Amino acid sequence: MAVLGKPQGIFDLSNSDQFVGSFITKDDIKTILNVKESDLVALKFETIDNLYVIDERNLQKAWYKGEIKNASPVNNSSLEELFLISIIRNSLPNCIIERQIQVNRFKMDLKLTHNSKSLFIEFDGPSHFSISKYGIPKHEPFRKKKIVQDKTGIEVANWAYWIQRCTSNVKALFDENVKGLGVLWSTNVHFGDFYFENSADIIEAINKRFNVEHDGGSGYFYGANTLGRNNPEHPIIEAILSGKESIHRLLPKGFQEKSQWLPKKLQNL
Repeated sequence: MAVLGKPQGIFDLSNSDQFVGSFITKDDIKTILNVKESDLVALKFETIDNLYVIDERNLQKAWYKGEIKNASPVNNSSLEELFLISIIRNSLPNCIIERQIQVNRFKMDLKLTHNSKSLFIEFDGPSHFSISKYGIPKHEPFRKKKIVQDKTGIEVANWAYWIQRCTSNVKALFDENVKGLGVLWSTNVHFGDFYFENSADIIEAINKRFNVEHDGGSGYFYGANTLGRNNPEHPIIEAILSGKESIHRLLPKGFQEKSQWLPKKLQNL
């Protein structure tokens, strides 16, 4: 998970709106990977708040290496996909979930059908938006969405890495009146790092699909404990205040109002 820096906070599958973080509990891992406790002997857990937890990055590494017995196969899927499948099952028990659906030359991560409405989910990590070890993004983020929608007549929702993995965002996919949630507790790739000249417009379009902007913008994404959530404050806030980072790392190309993008602690800079 190159997107994540130093682990912070504890994720809770049963209360995914409120509990945001990099540490995953043993009980949640059993649900997400569909394994028993005896299958997790290779993992090195630590204790936080009387819970056995592991850094999500270490969990992913172990899964990729095949060190977790009887876990769901890696194939072309991601841990993000398995997290979301578990959240969907909790949030919308009657939702039909299909994985890795082929549409022409594309494979779509998920296809969801709920109350007779279908849509595709495409996970977008940082490399879809910024320069990474893979180079510059090959295409603008909505290219695949446009092609698949034109071909199938089914909506494609881009689930970007700042869209919180939570019940509210799952429900927002099917109900435009639901307010979703955004979060950036430990990312190393910020909006100001994005490659595209219209990055602000791209971010706003994704935010709008999940209805995640609150109080006029996305500044609350950085925490701490915003909107009643147990979400950590992103370390970049203190780094900016101390002069170690530039505030421009949070401001995407093409932005209009700084206040829309900055957490409260940085509004007066």
